[in-house]
Amino acid sequence: MKTRNLIIVLFIFCCQNGFSQHEIITKLKDFYAKSDLNCYEEKIQKDLNKFDCWLTDTLPLLKKDFFQVPYRPSNIDLRKEKKVFVLAVALANTENYRFDDNIYDYLIIDSLRTFIAVCVDEKMNVKGFTDVDEIGSYGDLKDDFYYYKNKQRKQLRQVIRNINKENPDLILYCNDYFGTFLYIKGNKIYAYNVSRMNKKEFNEDARECPDINMIRKSNMILCPYKNKYESDSHPMFYRNTGHTPPNEVRICPPLLELAK
Repeated sequence: MKTRNLIIVLFIFCCQNGFSQHEIITKLKDFYAKSDLNCYEEKIQKDLNKFDCWLTDTLPLLKKDFFQVPYRPSNIDLRKEKKVFVLAVALANTENYRFDDNIYDYLIIDSLRTFIAVCVDEKMNVKGFTDVDEIGSYGDLKDDFYYYKNKQRKQLRQVIRNINKENPDLILYCNDYFGTFLYIKGNKIYAYNVSRMNKKEFNEDARECPDINMIRKSNMILCPYKNKYESDSHPMFYRNTGHTPPNEVRICPPLLELAK
């Protein structure tokens, strides 16, 4: 009798878990399907231009203290680039996360990024990423400061091409989860490990994390840069994921409700 009751409890738990998993996946797919990517391209380009202006103002100051300045404006025009829009997600409320939890339940849309633009060549080799290091930044794979290891550069160059070989329903990027590319296929999310060049179901990957506190603390996000034309910097460098001020939200108006 006890065994039967245990089976029933496990069955109910699995059903609830599966429904929750299906619900977040449906929500993410629906959000992407209804998104105006032209709107997001304009928002990303605007932030890129602001970041370039900030760098232009800051570089003369940096040159006083450093012999070699590692940063430079990207001067990239997204309209001229072949690109893949990747939906940005984040982990929220992870303070009490346990390894037997369903990590899908902690996923939200990253309203600070919403989409990152991955610039690619004709063979789908990655040329660079927007917003993976800082909001408004562009990481060019030719830049030795960001990508100083040839092995890392090669792995990142192939990340979109390799994920596309899996015929994903949707590609995701999670800056909170160690800057990992994820993708949806069927009713599961897979984490693509760049260094190992393989994939693993999201829960399986999370449960192999050597320190659970790495996930519990993943709900902290770096505040965007501030330039001299904006208000003073936030008193703290980090804030909780999901607490993006309205003026920094990058979600196009028609989808604000869907993103919650």
